[in-house]
Amino acid sequence: MPIVNEVIDVDNMVDEPTPKESSTQLALCNGYVLDFPDGQNPHIAYPFALHNSRSIPWDYSVRNGIMTLYSRSCEGYFQRGDKKACKACQGLVRNGTLDGIRTRIKDGVNKSAPLAYHGIGGLHNLMRLQGIDKEFYRFRGLNQTRKLLGKAVALSDHKRLLIAMASGKVARLDAVIRIGLQQKKGIRGVLASLEAAAQGLYRPKSFTEEEDMRALLFWRLGGNRVANIYQRSLNGPSVSYLRRRSIVPTIIPSHAQPTVEQVRINVDSTFESIGSLLQRSGQLHVVAMFDEVAAEKRIRWDPKTNLFLGVCREHAENTSMEFINEKDMEEVFRCLDDGEIHYAGEVKREFASVLLPLTRLF
Repeated sequence: MPIVNEVIDVDNMVDEPTPKESSTQLALCNGYVLDFPDGQNPHIAYPFALHNSRSIPWDYSVRNGIMTLYSRSCEGYFQRGDKKACKACQGLVRNGTLDGIRTRIKDGVNKSAPLAYHGIGGLHNLMRLQGIDKEFYRFRGLNQTRKLLGKAVALSDHKRLLIAMASGKVARLDAVIRIGLQQKKGIRGVLASLEAAAQGLYRPKSFTEEEDMRALLFWRLGGNRVANIYQRSLNGPSVSYLRRRSIVPTIIPSHAQPTVEQVRINVDSTFESIGSLLQRSGQLHVVAMFDEVAAEKRIRWDPKTNLFLGVCREHAENTSMEFINEKDMEEVFRCLDDGEIHYAGEVKREFASVLLPLTRLF
């Protein structure tokens, strides 16, 4: 039977009718959309590293800043209706792991949690806080080290001070330390003073009352030579210092005719030490007898009154005896050369050979 070649006209073909679409037609699954609080986004808040450390039953995709989760049991389609995802993706809402992720995204992740539970933003914040903590502990360790080194140096200085004190090379050790403390010196300043005193470069000039009285005793008993030996051997007070430190009451000298006030002060100073004895003895009067004392004929300057002494009282009123400048001194010597004033050859007390009632003295 011969084969007939049939030509099909495509342009004249008519579409055959298709069955009527039903309301239960299948659609692509949209997955589960994970919402993020304001100010956060999937790129910094979602713990992507958790997929590497744990078995997570979903995959993810991020498009236009929206993160969608797809269950690994998702078939890729669902029946059209109110839902937009398949049953497997809808079931992610009840997943405990996803619920924990949503809670940590909302409330934050504990800094002690494993790093996989942190998002990229949380890891950055955690690294920043750890850097601050490291800086804090590093500086605190540095400060503690500096304090320990300072205490070690101070302890070393105290040991050096004890060695210097125990060496026995420093005379009047207590005076050196006392003066250093009065001058607000630290341990190193006191140690420097001790080293200078041991080398003979520093001698303390402050003396206690006990040292003064001991030196006065040597001076009174042995004279200037014994006092000088005491000074050289024990770094004690000098003779000139002892003269100023003398416990003998001071007598006010008169450059001219003494006044009544000067006489009263001298009398009180003279009898001050025996006043209590006279009162206990019941004596009503005392007679004081004084002789004239020869004086060297020369001019002296009294630092207490700032007056020139050594001029006869009869002519002392002829010129000024107060020392103001060198011109006053030249004037005194000019008057001596011209005979207007004279040297005094003797000294006496103006209250000699008088009867002094105790009621007026004390």
